Amino acid sequence: MIKLEVPKDKIRYIRTIEGRKFRDGFWFFPESSLPKLQQIGLIDSNIEIPKKEIKQYDLSRHLYKYQRQIVNQALNYGSYGIFAEVGTGKTIMSLEITNYYKKTLVICPLSIIENSWINDCNKFYPNKKIISLWDKSKKKRLKRLQEEADIYIINFEGVRLIFNELLKSNFDCLIVDESSKLKDQKSQISQLVLKLSEHIPHRFMLSGTPTPNHNSEIFTQMKAINPEIFGNNYYGFLAKYFTQDMSNPHRWFQTEENKELFFNRLSEQSVFIRKDDCLDLPDKVFTVRKYELGKEQRKYYNDMLEDIKNNINVWSKFEFTAKLMKLRQILSGFIIDKNNQIIDFGTSKDIELEGVLDEIGDKPVIIWCQFVHEIEKLSKRFNGIGLTSKTSNRDKIIRDFKEGKIKRLFVHPKLLGKGLTFTNCNYNIYYSLSFSYEEFKQSQDRIHRIGQTNKCTYIVLQAKNTIDESIYRCLQNKKSAVEELYLTLGADV
Repeated sequence: MIKLEVPKDKIRYIRTIEGRKFRDGFWFFPESSLPKLQQIGLIDSNIEIPKKEIKQYDLSRHLYKYQRQIVNQALNYGSYGIFAEVGTGKTIMSLEITNYYKKTLVICPLSIIENSWINDCNKFYPNKKIISLWDKSKKKRLKRLQEEADIYIINFEGVRLIFNELLKSNFDCLIVDESSKLKDQKSQISQLVLKLSEHIPHRFMLSGTPTPNHNSEIFTQMKAINPEIFGNNYYGFLAKYFTQDMSNPHRWFQTEENKELFFNRLSEQSVFIRKDDCLDLPDKVFTVRKYELGKEQRKYYNDMLEDIKNNINVWSKFEFTAKLMKLRQILSGFIIDKNNQIIDFGTSKDIELEGVLDEIGDKPVIIWCQFVHEIEKLSKRFNGIGLTSKTSNRDKIIRDFKEGKIKRLFVHPKLLGKGLTFTNCNYNIYYSLSFSYEEFKQSQDRIHRIGQTNKCTYIVLQAKNTIDESIYRCLQNKKSAVEELYLTLGADV
């Protein structure tokens, strides 16, 4: 930063300089504003800012080539935006970045604390100590914060609960995973992250889709990285990089000229990467996104589980399987009562699905479901098309999905069986899993076949501490989930 005293008669000339700050009687300007300051006459015209030397870091060999290039660039800047599609290894790249800082705070969705961050850290960086700051008890959160560790990881909601303590913890690196959560610059979490960024010297934003609705949603994310990029004033940012619709003053859009200026500036301290740019990625990437059961949902689940354990020795295998189906319905947020009426209740599973869909953006995706009610409810809520045995225009729906006219297809694996090819799509989400390994494998192969030029990502939504975990484990090992659960639950009696 350039520190200057600015005479009153010159202040009006510096108002167009982005990233300026006033503190303790002095103005602070980004180094990129040197030519403007020289033009105004505030700095000698002979002064030059030395060019920054690019350092080549000795990075871990388990990183792919493109990952090493991104990490090296990010470390040279010290704060950076890594906007990379799902499955390109944002977590691994970020863990590599933490090697170069003493104490890191990671903020991310609750569902990926364990299965993404902690698991990957233990696997690829076993010498690092990582601590989860998530707990229902604030006292326990604060106790963990006092422990010595390299990385502390917390969910977005948790930041609000212990914000003051985080602020005083002397972190030198901040990583925000799924930074699109900051898309509303007025939201509480956006304001809290910005305050943290003022006290933490190195900041990194991660997202597959940083602007799910509108390019203006990047503002807070880049301000946290470096306010020099787009400045401190949101409306000034809009005025420079967008065009106002005179017939609707609340609408801002971008012309081709706006976009060129916007992306040129954005690329100065961030990178966008697509999966099809990463030729050395593995063919398939599996990700588990966990969620917690709500209080009502957990009660339904525990009551049904207790009923199964109490009767498992007298029920037939058919009756046992039927009860397991009811458990899975509860995990999807509904029950069917004695009168065959469907009763819905709240589930954070739908919130998790919404987050994943936002991250994927407008790319084609198949959401695999096990129940007709799931398909009908979710396709309506998330602006997709549901395909069930009752659907009359099945062939047209399949054709429209292949041609990109439909972006989100909700369907049971049996309805898209062997022979169908969807190489236009490279994302699968498992809202609920089949007991059958064959169905699981066949659903994967709908998008992973000859003609597919992109890497395929499979995202499994999984309820913590439930049969969801057992079912997925059995499918991974090609075992019968029903048989395994029959033995496991029977042994617990």
